[in-house]
Amino acid sequence: MLDLSKIFKQIQEVGVDAVREAEHKEVLERAVEALDSAIREEEKFSNRLDKNSGWVLWPVATPIETFGADFKIDKPPAKYTVVGVDGSQIMPSHHEVHNCYLLNAGYAIISYGEQLPSVLESAPRLHHRPEDLYPLVDRRRVHIDELFVSLERTIYELELLVEHALSAQTRGLSVVALYDGSLIPWSVDKMPQGYQDAFLTRMQKCTRGLQSAGIPLVGYISHSRSSEIVNMLRTNICPYETSSCRDYCAGLNEENFPCSKIWPLTDRQLLTGKLPAGYRSSFCLTAQTISKLFDNEQQICFSYLNVGSEIARIECPRWLVDNFILREVACAVVASQAIKGRGYPVALSEAHNLAVIRGADREQFFEMIKRHLVSLGVKRVSVSPKESKKRSGFV
Repeated sequence: MLDLSKIFKQIQEVGVDAVREAEHKEVLERAVEALDSAIREEEKFSNRLDKNSGWVLWPVATPIETFGADFKIDKPPAKYTVVGVDGSQIMPSHHEVHNCYLLNAGYAIISYGEQLPSVLESAPRLHHRPEDLYPLVDRRRVHIDELFVSLERTIYELELLVEHALSAQTRGLSVVALYDGSLIPWSVDKMPQGYQDAFLTRMQKCTRGLQSAGIPLVGYISHSRSSEIVNMLRTNICPYETSSCRDYCAGLNEENFPCSKIWPLTDRQLLTGKLPAGYRSSFCLTAQTISKLFDNEQQICFSYLNVGSEIARIECPRWLVDNFILREVACAVVASQAIKGRGYPVALSEAHNLAVIRGADREQFFEMIKRHLVSLGVKRVSVSPKESKKRSGFV
């Protein structure tokens, strides 16, 4: 039990720490100045990024369009269909009545401009077999963990998104596929090499499927914490001709790096007040290591979109950025969806509501498993002693 009375003073300290507005304002002003300088001298900025991207400690993104330019978002097509997907999971636990895990994906298919019925459904998938719980990776059986389940959920969501986006084309309208969250599989590099290779193959099968069908794929990230544009600017303002962090700053904490006068700051914070509502920033190719393992056309690009209520980050494969017509349609639909949803895309909001698994759902899920096992004649069906005590208490 959380004793709120004992944490009250600590919460007050959080408030004090959070109100360092003057310090944040100075960092933001320096970052805006660095951004304006990069825009004024775009060629010099681009050359410096090319020269130093291999020397700094962070991946340096590559501008695809004119860096710093703002692009006005068009109106969406009069008629279109948007397909959104989101997911959640019940993690495996050996303390439960049975060791298994559940993936639950919600999907929404909504058409505009035509009187067509919306589809709002969820698709649960149970994993309980030995090969699910101890998958074969690099010819060895491995124990699954939260990272594994999270990555499997990503693939499941994308597969479901592709399936329903393709089926939505039969409605005869333009289709846009929306994914809730980043298209960059940030943690897959922590997995064994065999799993990484298989994951990338499965993910690119999904992105290629949408590419072949001419369906834009966009990942939508609300309240993004990414700092890829800020890191580009840090590289540019480095006082050394060659930005070798290991040579010049090896003995320093990062906050003492010369370039850290515009750090820590997120791209979203930097662009607030700079990017007008209804506009997007220029697309850049992410330099995240895992994205570089994709085929060139499938590598992930990003932009920032001012939907009025926030600066949202959007991500998509390189092939979409290179297709002017599909790209502009996708951006227009995403912006329209966020406005219709009063700050968050309608299709993703509906998909989330369908995907979420509440505490009562989890309890009912394991109760159903328990009853089924009992019906099969399993004599001892119970949670572990630890779980039993956690639920009933010791006193």
